[in-house]
Formats: sequence, C-alpha cells, structure tokens
Amino acid sequence: MKTYLLILSALILNISIAKATGELTQTIRGTVVDAISGYPIIGAYVILLNAEPKVGVTTDVNGIFELRKVPLGRQSLQINCIGYEPEIYNNLMLVSGKEVILEVKLSEKVNNLGEVVIKLRQKSRIPE
Repeated sequence: MKTYLLILSALILNISIAKATGELTQTIRGTVVDAISGYPIIGAYVILLNAEPKVGVTTDVNGIFELRKVPLGRQSLQINCIGYEPEIYNNLMLVSGKEVILEVKLSEKVNNLGEVVIKLRQKSRIPE
C-alpha cells in the first residue's frame, strides 16, 4: 500500500512540475516613437516572430504596446508601421520575474518615385 501511495505522489508531483514548466511566461511592453521627433507612433504592429501562429499587437494613441504571456527564453520582435523602416529585435532574453521594457525608435522610410513628365498637347484649331 505504501508503494502505491509513493508512486501516486511521485506521479502527481511530476505532473504539477510539468504544468508549471509549460506555463512560465513573461510580458514585453514598451513604446514606439518617431526617431527624429520623438512623437508616439499610433497603430504600429509589434509581432512576436518565434510564435506559431504569429502573435502581435498594435500600439495605442500613446504609442504603447504590451505583449502578454510570451514564453521565457530568447525571443525576436519585429515592429512595422506604414511610412517607417521596420525594426527587428533579435535574441531578447525573457526571464522569470523581470519584464522586458523597450523604447523603439522608427526611422521614416524614403521612397523614390519615378519621374513624372507633363506634356501639353496643342488643340487643333477649327477654321471659322
């Protein structure tokens, strides 16, 4: 009887350790601002690259984002916004008991457009 009790308690202990290990997560939060002006960027996409399926959030009106329940270990983030160069943070180390807080500065993207040529066509004159 003692043997069964010992095996049962060891099994319960292993299951609880496995559950605790699988649920260790952390939070990544921060702000996304314009690199030159320092103004917050609204609606920037913050994507966790190591997750399947991809997990992401957008920044609020103050440029603030918060990714919750990110697994511990090395993680990578990509921050995108229309009109700005994307920014990638590789190998962010998430550990238990310490949030990762970022200030992301995005640089404006310069697009060179093709040349526009405007030509004037003369109207054909109708004789009077």
